[in-house]
Amino acid sequence: MSKSHKGQITWNKGIPRTEEAKKKMSKSHKGLLASEETKKKISEGNKGNKHPNWKGGITPLTKSIRNCFKNRQWTSDIFTRDDFTCQECGQKGVYLEAHHKKSFSSILQFYEITTLEEALECEEIWNINNGITFCRGCHKRLHKEVIINGNLG
Repeated sequence: MSKSHKGQITWNKGIPRTEEAKKKMSKSHKGLLASEETKKKISEGNKGNKHPNWKGGITPLTKSIRNCFKNRQWTSDIFTRDDFTCQECGQKGVYLEAHHKKSFSSILQFYEITTLEEALECEEIWNINNGITFCRGCHKRLHKEVIINGNLG
């Protein structure tokens, strides 16, 4: 699409296609395979700062921490210790979430953590005694109470 048409809605947006038209398009595309060279160009063109959604490597710190291996290990250790049981309602076999007793954000703020490396070195974030297992419902209720009562938890 040329830059002069960028942002404009296409003429056929929202127009439903007939079954006959759908079959015709499907048939015309069957058997078409991209060459290895084309696949490689597409792959290379969508990596890092070349990807259309790239915003300069600005993944939020909390997201980086929550996606790291050490967080998955911490969560697993909490679940294992609590026998994969919600510590509020006692349910097993449901979707579980690990919760920091002393809030994650207050730890980051207290230790002035600004990088993933600093977070990985902070023992309080990864202390299993600061974690507890909740089912999704109990965890949501807890955070709703925190918002209403203004308590950290």
